[in-house]
Amino acid sequence: MTPLTETSARTRLTTNGGNICLQCNALLFAPEWSEEVNESRVKHAWSCDACGYNFETTVFYPATE
Repeated sequence: MTPLTETSARTRLTTNGGNICLQCNALLFAPEWSEEVNESRVKHAWSCDACGYNFETTVFYPATE
């Protein structure tokens, strides 16, 4: 896996192997929980073990026809 620079880590989420803590840049491998909102949206709750920061992300998928 190619390491992310500090700038890119703060401006985008990774999709291969985890997510980056927005507070301390620690690598997060899996969300605490995930919730399917509807067929095209999933919410993830993240918690950083390194600093305790909590945040949510939302993934949008193309609508199925």
